[in-house]
Order: sequence, then C-alpha cells, then structure tokens
Amino acid sequence: MSTLASPKNPLVGTWKLISATAIHGDGRINSEVYGVSPNGYITYTEAGYMMVMFAQSDRPPLSQAIQSPLSGEMSAVPLEELAQAFTSFSAYAGTYTIQGSTVSHHLTLASIPNRVGTTLTRTFTITGDRVTLSTPETVVNGVATAFELVWERV
Repeated sequence: MSTLASPKNPLVGTWKLISATAIHGDGRINSEVYGVSPNGYITYTEAGYMMVMFAQSDRPPLSQAIQSPLSGEMSAVPLEELAQAFTSFSAYAGTYTIQGSTVSHHLTLASIPNRVGTTLTRTFTITGDRVTLSTPETVVNGVATAFELVWERV
C-alpha cells in the first residue's frame, strides 16, 4: 500500500528508515550510527500529527521472556540489558509544522521524557520516493554532530 503526499504537503504519508548517518564537526562520518540496516518508520498525517520510532539494527533480545513492559517480569531483566534496550531505540510523537524546507516536530510524547514539550527542527529534501531529514548540529560526546536520516515512502 502506498501513501501519497498531498500537493500542499509533500511529507504526508508513512516512510521507512533507510539509513542514519552522524556527521561530526571534526570531519568524521559514521554512516552506521544505528547499524547497517536501521529499523524505523515516520508518519505525517494531513491533520498535522506525526510519530516516529527507530532502532539500531543489531538490538539483542532481552534474556527474559517479557509479555508486557507493564508486567512484573521486567524486574527480572538485568539493568544493563534494560539500559541497552532503551538507548538503542527512540520514539516520539506530537504535531508538526512546515515552513519552506524545515519541519518542526512539537513533542507531546517521547521515549526520552525530557523531550516532551520541546520542538525538534529538521530540514528536509525530497528526491523521488525518499526524504532526507537533517538535524542541526548538537554537541554529542564533546563533538559537534549533525544527523542525517534517509526515509523511503511506503
């Protein structure tokens, strides 16, 4: 099934993550920042809502069989495994606005609670059935870093 953009809003639809690249201010480029084949989807609706989730491609399963994150079974999982699962997955949702080639994500829900109530700004370029979202530079581990995520329309 294909989702089609409206003439007024080229982002409308669902997109699958193809690649995630970190571009460091010191010249280094990590084209596998989320692994060789990162997993993820981003959806933009005509009504102005958006949601995104993505994960590293090499996430190991937890050592315990977990039926629900709300169950008591979670307490049996070692903290190191839970931390690795959390840091290899990101998700957020909210509304969005577009101005020219900039999209702003206004977060109302996020896997990182501190992001709720913030706005994440991305520039975008669309080429055929692909959209590239680029972040502004932020300091990551002491180095100015920008991220570039390429998504393909599904």
